[in-house]
Amino acid sequence: MSAINNSLSPRPARLDKKNGQENGPAKLAKDQDASGAGFLFESVWDHSLDGMRITDEEGLIVRVNKAYCRLVGMAEEDLVGRPFVVVYGEQGLKGDALEKYKDRFRNRGVNQFLQRSVAFASGKKAYVETTNAYVASGNGIPLLLSIFRDVTDRVQAEQAVQRSEKQYHDLFSNAVQGIFQSTPRGGLLTANAALLKMLGYESVEELAAIDLGALYVHPEDRKHLAQTLNEKGFCSNIELQLRRKDGTIITVLEHSRAVKDCSGNVEAFEGIIEDISERKALEATVTEYVDALKTSRESLQQLNAQKDKLFSVLSHDLRSPFSSILGFCHILLSEAEEVSSEERKEFLGYIRDSAQQQLALVNNLLDWSRMESGRIRMEMREIDLHTIIKSSVTALLGLARQKDVLLFSNVPKDTMVQGDEQMLGQVFNNLIGNALKFTPTKGVIAVELQEWEGEQWRVVVRDTGAGIPKNDLQKLFKVEEKYTRPGLNGELGTGLGLPVVQEIIEKHSGTIEVESVVGEGTAFVLHFNKFYVKSGLNVMIVDDEKGVRAIHGRYVRSIIPTANILYASNAREAVVVAKKHKPNIIISDYAMKDGDGYELLCSLKKDPSTMGIPVVVITGEDSLASREALLMSGASEVLAKPIFLDGFRRLLSPWVSVEGDEIEAEPAQEQLQHPVAA
Repeated sequence: MSAINNSLSPRPARLDKKNGQENGPAKLAKDQDASGAGFLFESVWDHSLDGMRITDEEGLIVRVNKAYCRLVGMAEEDLVGRPFVVVYGEQGLKGDALEKYKDRFRNRGVNQFLQRSVAFASGKKAYVETTNAYVASGNGIPLLLSIFRDVTDRVQAEQAVQRSEKQYHDLFSNAVQGIFQSTPRGGLLTANAALLKMLGYESVEELAAIDLGALYVHPEDRKHLAQTLNEKGFCSNIELQLRRKDGTIITVLEHSRAVKDCSGNVEAFEGIIEDISERKALEATVTEYVDALKTSRESLQQLNAQKDKLFSVLSHDLRSPFSSILGFCHILLSEAEEVSSEERKEFLGYIRDSAQQQLALVNNLLDWSRMESGRIRMEMREIDLHTIIKSSVTALLGLARQKDVLLFSNVPKDTMVQGDEQMLGQVFNNLIGNALKFTPTKGVIAVELQEWEGEQWRVVVRDTGAGIPKNDLQKLFKVEEKYTRPGLNGELGTGLGLPVVQEIIEKHSGTIEVESVVGEGTAFVLHFNKFYVKSGLNVMIVDDEKGVRAIHGRYVRSIIPTANILYASNAREAVVVAKKHKPNIIISDYAMKDGDGYELLCSLKKDPSTMGIPVVVITGEDSLASREALLMSGASEVLAKPIFLDGFRRLLSPWVSVEGDEIEAEPAQEQLQHPVAA
């Protein structure tokens, strides 16, 4: 031990120049230095928390301290004088570590600092940090001092941090929801791939180059969000609308928190953004379907109530005429010889009138029933009201002359509407016929045309007849009321004519109103959508797939080569085009990205200018579309995919003789993101 102590002692003391011996003061200082250094070395050696080991050139252990013994799990007497590899057990003795040590020792090569995982012979495993340095004993023998520090706890903590960082990085990178971190002022610090994809950006750098406030459709949302985070420190389930790079708008939910420093100052905002656009669209669709079903249920309940009341009325009216018919028939059969010819003629007249009345009642009832159930197929064409009204006036002019009533129409030519010629004729026959019943001699019945709000014709059928009591006006169009009264000459009615008229008018997307003053006359006011005659047939194809639009357009062109073909890629575009060009028929896909066929129907049927356009909806077998809901919403037909040339030929059969030129649909101003393409 003294040799080792001497090797660590201070520089040699000065010699006495006269006799070569150390002088007294120098020798005393040397003894004191040696004694102090030795004490210091022993103190460090015994009390160090790091393991210390001294080995010679053969790799034999010269000395170890207590900390080293604790580290390797062996006693000092089991270590000193043996090769240092003994601490590694049989595996260490079998290896070439000792030979490599000797080579390094001869060349004074050394790993001054080394950290590695070690498995000791005692079974203990540890991460050890080793520091090596060559020293010399007091007699000049070279030795290697190695200091060992157990860093297992530190290494394991570092590994735990690394694993945590990797887990966070993996979670951040692979999360399906958008994750971000931004400055309170709106600058992006980081974002994951999901957020970039959600917003349509290629890289974090590209997104960071813009002010995040520009992403908000409503800029005030960003201010309110920042205020909430600054005040509360967090927010959850905040619904926002963001604008993607391509300009499209998405709806998202944001969950975020404020990141604060040790002083409580907000350094950043971080959080998660979830795209709920599809969920919102689905919720809206479901809501619409639920509303449609609710409306349907209410309508069915109302119809059932009407049916019950109607049947109670009809049960009386259908029976009553048969009492007189059967009664007169019984007299004529049982008292034939006693009945005079004049009485026989009178009785037969009663039977005829009752039978005619009964036939009219049944016919009106059937017409109303077919209208209500949709079993009447309307042949919608461009027709001139002038022609329809002139025909009705001509048919009833003879009766008007018999009653000495002036009947005329001032409706000019080219009063064009889209409708069914036979049904509109039935409307004016009924209204003019009713007017004749209640207009006295020298009275006037006129059918007049008035402009109405630019987009509609206002046609008025007025008379100078008896008028209708104010309290009865609300009963005229209710089939369950079956309102009727005899004419001035005792003419009977069925009470179902005006409900049928109203059904027909509504099927033509029009309206009917009545104004009347008792003793002065009655006016029925009809509104029809104007139809601007354009050369050719306008057919609109609506589908979000360009290829489908192209093939459907080709089908139309092959059937009617000169038809005007309009294209739209979604419901929003289709509504704009329909309002501008008034197509004769719309053939639309059901499932589209930006508004489906149901939304298109709802929009068209709410607008008076488009509510009369026939709409055919094409739906896939796996579509969620409900055929009944679509038909109730106004669809003319609901067809299953695929539809081929024969299907289009059937749809376009009413217009096969129409000619025209193709025109391209124009995008809606400030509504469409891109032009419409075929």
